[in-house]
Amino acid sequence: MQKQKEKNYWPHFVAGLILFGIGLGVWTIVMTIDNPVEMDNSYMMNYHQLDRDINKIIESGKKFDKKYDFALLTKDLKTGENTLLLEVKDKEGNIVKDAKVDILVTRPETTKFDKKIKAIFENGKYIAKVKLNKEGRWNLIIRVTIDGLEKFKTYKLHT
Repeated sequence: MQKQKEKNYWPHFVAGLILFGIGLGVWTIVMTIDNPVEMDNSYMMNYHQLDRDINKIIESGKKFDKKYDFALLTKDLKTGENTLLLEVKDKEGNIVKDAKVDILVTRPETTKFDKKIKAIFENGKYIAKVKLNKEGRWNLIIRVTIDGLEKFKTYKLHT
C-alpha cells in the first residue's frame, strides 16, 4: 500500500494573496481615473495662488467689509435662462456704480459645468445672465472688487 501525500495549500494561498493585492491595485487605479479629484474653486483661482495669497485675500475682505456691503437679490434659480441681480452699497447706503463683479456659477461636486460671467451695472443693480441646463444644487461664488479691495461670497441655490 502506498502512503498518500498530504496536500499543502500554502502555495495556493500565497499566490492567491498576491493576485488579490494586484487586483486591488488595478481597481484603485481604475477608480482614480474614473473619479478625478476636482480643484477647489471657492476663490476663483487654483490652490497654488490661493495658498500664496490667502492672507492678502482675507485682509482685503476685512477692509472691504469696513467700507462696502453687497447682497445677492436673486433667491432661486431655474433650469434655463436666469437673471442674477446683485446690489453693492457703501456703508452710508449709497449705491456703488464702479464695482467690478465677477460670478462663478458652479456645481458643488464638480467643475465640469462652471460658468464664469461678469455682471454689468444697470438701473442701480448689477445684472448677469446665465443659462443652466441641469437641475440640482448650484454655488454662486461672487467676487466684488472696488478700488483694489475685493470680497468673496458664496451663495448656495437650487433649481
